Formats: sequence, structure tokens, C-alpha cells
Amino acid sequence: MTGDMSEPDAAAGLDLWQRIARPGTAVNAAPAVDPAMVQSLARRVTAATVAVLVPGAEPAPGDVRQSQLLNRFRHAAGRKWFAALAETGLPVLAIKGLANATWLYREAQDRGISDADLLVQPQDLSRAVDLLRGHGFRFADEPTRSRWGFVSEASFQPLLSPDGAVNIDLHVAGDAAPFATALPTAEMLGQAQHRDGLAIPSPTHAFMLSASHAARDLFTADAAKTVIDGLLMLRRAGDIDWQEVAARCRAGGMLRPVTVFVALLGRLGADISPAAAVLPVQRVGGWCFERVVQDHCRMFPAETGPGTAERLARQWSLAASPGVALRRDLRRLTGLFRPHSGLPDQP
Repeated sequence: MTGDMSEPDAAAGLDLWQRIARPGTAVNAAPAVDPAMVQSLARRVTAATVAVLVPGAEPAPGDVRQSQLLNRFRHAAGRKWFAALAETGLPVLAIKGLANATWLYREAQDRGISDADLLVQPQDLSRAVDLLRGHGFRFADEPTRSRWGFVSEASFQPLLSPDGAVNIDLHVAGDAAPFATALPTAEMLGQAQHRDGLAIPSPTHAFMLSASHAARDLFTADAAKTVIDGLLMLRRAGDIDWQEVAARCRAGGMLRPVTVFVALLGRLGADISPAAAVLPVQRVGGWCFERVVQDHCRMFPAETGPGTAERLARQWSLAASPGVALRRDLRRLTGLFRPHSGLPDQP
């Protein structure tokens, strides 16, 4: 598999990513946006996002309005429960989509989210759970997509409101190991920025978090919103301390996933030169990476995503260092005999 973008669908898809990465520049080869690609991307990230970020795209107005209303409701709910936790004096950080919407998008409703991700310190988890349970929230009992249950120990089953309309995802680390080694929760909280009533990660920490989550999703369609966040962050790359990113990645075992994420953003049209000055982006390549690039440029044509063999290849060659990949596979293996429930160890 090569990086050839000569196929019409790949070229049209790449054009969309380039329009997001560098709006207003002459990087776009296609004379007009491909409606099929617009629709495909909108299914992954909401029509509201595409309407705002892709110059020339025209999703159906009804779809845009519907996604705006849903996004607005979910953001408002996330803010409400962030405030409820913060008002008790509990150190809490909004992360991922809830946070990124406040500084990367024109309005929060332009960024789709499925839940509100809130980060607390491990020792504060019980207090956070008790508060939410006191308002009727209960841990969901949702089956996972895998036979081994939850692999990550950074977050848990979602907490659902009594009517099931609000979904809160509590985290005790930004992402699965080794993220907390590279970027401890206490340091994320200590260096938080405050925007529009929320405490959120600094731009540097937000980029590391996005890279980690895209890698955890194996750079599949599940990470499309995160990839767009990354492209928007690189529009303001000067806000990111790349020396800190590189130092934390090397010390914490995250160099591979973060470097691959940067390389992917570069292939989708972003200016990655500030990051490439300190990260070994030039070493990223191979058939597995080219498949990731092609999947993005074709806007994820396979609805089911990569098969088991390719997912394993992505994990071992792109998403994690060998030691981390081995630990994750061992946790999956133990989960085959006793599936991990995704519930915290507390009363």
C-alpha cells in the first residue's frame, strides 16, 4: 500500500481534510467539495462540525440544526455536572470534546460529543461517584465490543442520569497506561487553563491527550473527531510546548503514538514543522501507516473498520511501544477468563 492519492475518492477525501487543516490556502486540488465525502465525514463528526470547518461544504440544513441542538444539550449537561463537582471543592478537569470545544471551535455546539469526560484524581473518585449517585446517576451495565471487557483502567463504565439522557465518563487518568506516567493527573490539574467556566487541559496537555486517544482507537473512524481536534490545534501550534511534549513522551513511553499522530496530521494537510523539529516524524511509515492514511482519505469506507489482524498490527506498529502493547494484550488475555467489568473498586 502506498501513499498514492490518484484515486478520485482518496483525492476528494484528502481535499476535505486539507480544507480543515489550512482554510483559505491554495492546497485544495479539487474545484468543489465532494458531497459524498461531506456526508461520510458528517456521519463521523456531526453535520454541525463539517458545516463550520469545511469551506464549501453544504450539509443539509436540517441535519446541521439537529446536530447543533444535540451537541448543545450534551455540552450543557457536561458543564452542569462539572460545576456540581467543582463547587464541592473537588479538583476536576473537563477533557476531550467537552474541553476542546471551548478553545478550538467557534461555538461549543459545533463540536460533537457523546458524553462528558471529567478527570479527577484517583483519591477523589469516591467523592465524585457519591455526588453523582446522590443525584440519581448509576453506572451503566453496557456490554463492551470485546470478550475481555474493559482494558483501560483510566476510566470506567459511564454514569447515566435517571432518564438515561446524560452520560458522564469519569477518568482518574487522561488515558490508559502509560499516559499517567508521561502526564500525571495532578500535573494536568495543576497546569489547567480556565475557559468559559471550565477548567481544561493546557494546549500542550490537550495535544498529548488527543494523540493518546487517537492511538487508543487505533487511528480508526472512532478517532475522527479527535483527528479534527488535532488539525485545529496545529493551526495554533505556537501554543504548544513541543519540547515538553517530546520530553514527556520519551520519559513516559508515548513517543510512538504521539509521533504517528503528528505524522498522520501532516499527511492530512497540517503544518507539522514545529512538532517535527523535536519528534522523529520522518521515521513513520510502512504499509500499516499507509492504510491509516488511505482510510482517512477515503473517509473510512469499511463500516466495520479494520479486522483483528490489522488492529493488532496497528497496535504493535503504530499505537504503542512493544512493552505497552504486550501489557495491553496480557490484560486482554486475563479478561478472557474474567472479563473486566469497567466498574471502580469501591462500595
